[in-house]
Amino acid sequence: MKKETNLDNFVVLSDSYKFLHYLMYPENTQVVNSYFEAREGATFDETVFFGLQYYLKKYFEGVVVTPEKVAFAEYLAGKHFGNDTYFNKAGWQYLIDKHGGRLPLRIKAVPEGTPVPTSNVMMTVENTDPDSPTPAYWLTNYAETILTHVWSASTVATLSRHVKKMIAKYVEKTAETDAGLPFMLHDFGFRGVSSVESAAYEGSGHLVNFMGTDTVPAIVCAMEYYDADVCGFSVPASEHSIMTALGEKGEREIIKRLIEKFPTGILSVVGDSYDIFRTTAELVGGEFKNQILERDGVYVVRPDSGEPVPTVLKVLDILGEKFKFTINKKGYKVLNPKVRVIWGDGLNYVMIENILKAMTKAGWSAENIVFGMGGGLLQKINRDTQRFAFKSCAQRRDGVWHDIWKDPVDKSKVSKRGRLALVRLPEAAGGGYKTVQEANAPENVLQTVFEDGRILREYTFEEVRRNAALKAA
Repeated sequence: MKKETNLDNFVVLSDSYKFLHYLMYPENTQVVNSYFEAREGATFDETVFFGLQYYLKKYFEGVVVTPEKVAFAEYLAGKHFGNDTYFNKAGWQYLIDKHGGRLPLRIKAVPEGTPVPTSNVMMTVENTDPDSPTPAYWLTNYAETILTHVWSASTVATLSRHVKKMIAKYVEKTAETDAGLPFMLHDFGFRGVSSVESAAYEGSGHLVNFMGTDTVPAIVCAMEYYDADVCGFSVPASEHSIMTALGEKGEREIIKRLIEKFPTGILSVVGDSYDIFRTTAELVGGEFKNQILERDGVYVVRPDSGEPVPTVLKVLDILGEKFKFTINKKGYKVLNPKVRVIWGDGLNYVMIENILKAMTKAGWSAENIVFGMGGGLLQKINRDTQRFAFKSCAQRRDGVWHDIWKDPVDKSKVSKRGRLALVRLPEAAGGGYKTVQEANAPENVLQTVFEDGRILREYTFEEVRRNAALKAA
């Protein structure tokens, strides 16, 4: 049986200073309205909004405030601040008495998977029940800490989609078909992240765009929180502990064993435990050439060290010499369909493009290779990659709404004012989205997904994927 833990206690899942903010708002505050955006100056000019539903289901839905959870939070806060009077016991107790422990919040958001240009609202949050004797105005930004975590899956989904766009450009230029595109970037990031939850949550962001992953918890996350079937796939693949099991002279015996054990389908074999070029030329393209050609599938050579560009090009040349190649209708070389290459060591967006650019220059089609990313996909990102921010933009006091904004010396951090909406621009005007005042929005793209403890709109993983799909050129 799973142990109940206060790490799932919503009452303590916020920054320390937010415990006291209920004391700091102006008198007679009734509603705080805030918004979430990726600010101008982000790494990528579009941000894929993804991952809110996970947090709503895990932390927001249903009864999340109980006397026991409040009692623990009161004890913690008293010790944490060294003051027993700071904790907002009356406010939390009101949520129990009036709302049955549900959160009186209304959250609106763009449909998950939607690519939104930077500097546009993607989510708004405000407290409901404004006319109660003790309105929960403080709850909106108390929830900021958890809700801002959406940055991580959104950033992975954004990075993954931009890599897909870039790869698609080279596929369009050098290949006759883009059928393999959904599998051209594989997630190897599980071991490189900080937790199982990070692997699951962020890894599911990659699966919004691609179908290849070795991060199994990411598949489970999509299944449990987005009603997906198994939505990520992998292939038999060796590692160095296997290839080195019989020593350098025994590498040939290991390759022989792998070919015999896996006579069909894709088989990925790491080849640089000793000398990638010798292994590729003498074993893959020499001693076992005929067996590979006779297999009902593809043998994938995996270099795993060295300079990516020259190493990939040399491996392609060796395979081209040993297994031959054809010239496709675009004028680029395509290896015998029985062999391909994967590079998965130390990759990022720039290095993938460098490899594809060099391959194109050398006359090789992009269809000869697939890529794997680990830390570069799931870990070498942070909230500033897309410059995510959660800011208050409107507050209601004594029944009157007031615009709220910040305007610091750093103008890239100027925040938006007023109750916001996102509208879709007409195709005649170039399409896209624009942030406007809610009162001026004929139709708000932001949908109410959560209200008063209940999820009102859920997205399946297939819907998310359709929203994020690349537009046909």
